[in-house]
Amino acid sequence: MTTTGMATKKPDMQPNDVHVIINDFEKMFLGEAKCYSAKGVMQWIIPAICKGINGPRFDVWGGDTPPGLYLAGALYQTQGNEPWNTWASYGKWCIDMEEQENQEAKVGRAGICWHGGDPDRTPPLQQMQQLTETYGCVRSHNRDLEEIVIPTLRRVRAADGQMWISVNQLA
Repeated sequence: MTTTGMATKKPDMQPNDVHVIINDFEKMFLGEAKCYSAKGVMQWIIPAICKGINGPRFDVWGGDTPPGLYLAGALYQTQGNEPWNTWASYGKWCIDMEEQENQEAKVGRAGICWHGGDPDRTPPLQQMQQLTETYGCVRSHNRDLEEIVIPTLRRVRAADGQMWISVNQLA
């Protein structure tokens, strides 16, 4: 199985929802996350990487992020008393991505998230850290999560909406 894959299911958008489409390009190391309102208006675009340390496959542990539709689930904020490797791996923020197409389970993977961090550098909370591979999650710059993604998620949830996330793995 290669990384070429698209989300096949479209979210059932409600008026207060947003849809983040993350396109990861195999020919380029860096991908992009674009956020759209329920009316289809683009709200923002930021860099994102869906590369796994064992990619370019997504059907292996540590492979690229499995393509498909996700729902933003639990929001985690790293606490001051957690070990350095937690901060390095995730940064300050981590959004659980709940599969909607069985894309994790069918390849024996679970726990896909969207987070920051940079395990290869100190300090891991650098605002514009290098976007390095993960064990299969989506990684964005710490600053973009802090200033753009998390405020969007909070605004949407405050209005009883949802953040849908589609991951596309493109050749």
